[in-house]
Amino acid sequence: MARFQHTVTLAPVPRRLLESCVGTLHDLAEDTRAQDTAAEDAGAEDAADGRSRTGPTFTVLAWDRRRETAVEVVTEDHGPDHRVRLVCALGVRSTARPREAWLTATLRTGGGKGRSHLDGTARLRLDLGGWWQATGGRRRTAAAPLSGTLTHALARATVTAAPQPVPDGRWRVTVRARVRGRFFARPLLAVAALLLRARARRTFAEALDDAAERWNAHVPAWVDAGEAGLRATPTDAVRGAHGPGSSGQGCSGAREAHTAGE
Repeated sequence: MARFQHTVTLAPVPRRLLESCVGTLHDLAEDTRAQDTAAEDAGAEDAADGRSRTGPTFTVLAWDRRRETAVEVVTEDHGPDHRVRLVCALGVRSTARPREAWLTATLRTGGGKGRSHLDGTARLRLDLGGWWQATGGRRRTAAAPLSGTLTHALARATVTAAPQPVPDGRWRVTVRARVRGRFFARPLLAVAALLLRARARRTFAEALDDAAERWNAHVPAWVDAGEAGLRATPTDAVRGAHGPGSSGQGCSGAREAHTAGE
């Protein structure tokens, strides 16, 4: 098993602004429905290289202000000798006072020799109450607010992220990851961890530093834009979610999707 740890510093997002995201999304969706605004169906596009791309297709899994809001996005890419299907689902519990957010992603490939080894799933869970408690300088809980798993045919990784406040108001987030081989790849990963430990740690740190750099380059402007900018950003997504080719389910449907991802 290989272990990694790295700390980055991020620009903060005000709790009130983040909590307004779900409510604003609901408002935009209801306005769109009231105006009977039709979204253009992306459908399948035939590319010059022989590929057929479908999506993204939005599906509303749950749309309840008091309980849960969840959407699913499916993107497909079919080529002459391969196919790729990416399914992502994002959900938030409660709208007025979000308590938990979750994300699942599944990548499935086929058509080419060895392509199935690219398949994998990712699941993330964010305890929003624990996150705000930690970033506010109050006593932190034993469990990290952000946790997840990435599962591949040959390896499985568990990831956690725990924040703490910086005197200037930013967040210092420590990310930890544990990678364990699966099945016949377990001894191979152990050997690779010994031989490539320094390089792997450097790659892990560089990836997080790059992500933090992009966050710090874009998030402050989004925060400064406030709710007005927030309303302008997801309009197309909302219209796509309620347009032709989309479907909606009740909260029970989202619960089934979430439970299956655990």
